[in-house]
Amino acid sequence: MKQTSAFILMALTMALLSGCPAPPTETSGDMTCPGKSTIGEAVRLLALQKQNIQSLEAAAECTISWREADDEEKDENVPGKLIFVPPDKIYFGGSKFGEVRFGTNETEFWLRVEPELDTYWWGTKAQAAGCREGLLLNPADVAEAFGIVDVTTDWKLLHRDNYDILDLYKDGKRAKRVYINTCDYHIEQIEYFGADELKKVSIELSDYTLGANGIVVPSRIWVGYFDREGIDESSVEIRLKHIRYFPPEKQGKKLFVRPGRDGYKEVFRLSENCEFELVLQRHNGSRN
Repeated sequence: MKQTSAFILMALTMALLSGCPAPPTETSGDMTCPGKSTIGEAVRLLALQKQNIQSLEAAAECTISWREADDEEKDENVPGKLIFVPPDKIYFGGSKFGEVRFGTNETEFWLRVEPELDTYWWGTKAQAAGCREGLLLNPADVAEAFGIVDVTTDWKLLHRDNYDILDLYKDGKRAKRVYINTCDYHIEQIEYFGADELKKVSIELSDYTLGANGIVVPSRIWVGYFDREGIDESSVEIRLKHIRYFPPEKQGKKLFVRPGRDGYKEVFRLSENCEFELVLQRHNGSRN
């Protein structure tokens, strides 16, 4: 159970990591919203949205779901606080399992769980960026959970119903697909594919909310991890409430600096093999 909890919590952080909307469907009524005629137009509008995103803080209600070996479904609720400073700084503090702390800055990410697991995971974003298969939804791309996706003109564009669908191909294989509602041009779904072009992860975004200072952000985020049969093995649902502007004077360095690793029973670091390897272990007050 301890390892299961650790896995699910890691899934949570990979997703935020900042709930559970259905896949994109047609806009209700008879409204028809034409999409962009070229990928260049889509790129320019998404870049403008990214440029205008503001720092925010919110209360976060997280529900983590997974299947046990006997196929029994389990859920854990992790209430907490979320802070996002564009383009790449995130902090999440939760009260489940004692304390859960997740963070990213420009170069690193980390997860600490104490006292129940007494464990610390961390790594560099550069290393994580090379672990697309192993980490699936990646700390290097965690801002995508807020609908912020870097799209370039080498993506492919097609239009279906009221959605612009953008595909990224690598080595001739689809690696990522983005669904954009053409009526408001909000991203509603992001899909990630493995080397076999099977869907591995899906982020579904809904209930875009206007918060303080004109902040527009999806207040419901669902992230699912899928097996080869297309069944979600685990998922994270996040509901954001009381969304408000996070002013620069509160963005102190300490909040987004990776904490020291001392004091934990086990410390794991992301390796070049895309695995979290044990680098520090404490036994009866001593460390190996």
